[in-house]
Amino acid sequence: MSSSPQGSPHPFSALLGAAIAVSLGYGFFQLLLSMLAKLPPIEVEIGSLARGISILVRYLLVGSVSLIAFMFALVGLGLAAYFLQLLGERLTSSQR
Repeated sequence: MSSSPQGSPHPFSALLGAAIAVSLGYGFFQLLLSMLAKLPPIEVEIGSLARGISILVRYLLVGSVSLIAFMFALVGLGLAAYFLQLLGERLTSSQR
């Protein structure tokens, strides 16, 4: 998208970025819920080393996917706030 004469980005490019980031965050959140529903419980009867490794892998998988999901959600929220700021600047500059 082209930039305005003042050199600031267009507000709708920030809105498009926010929509993309929020949709990616929602997709990763759905992946997280699917992972949590499908992961089998850890059996107590297995050896302590195998149980420790399975717990570690589970925490790494769930933690990384949840971190990615909430990171995209917060980036989308920040871009939506940036859209409102750019829109406010455009409206105040057009009234002058």
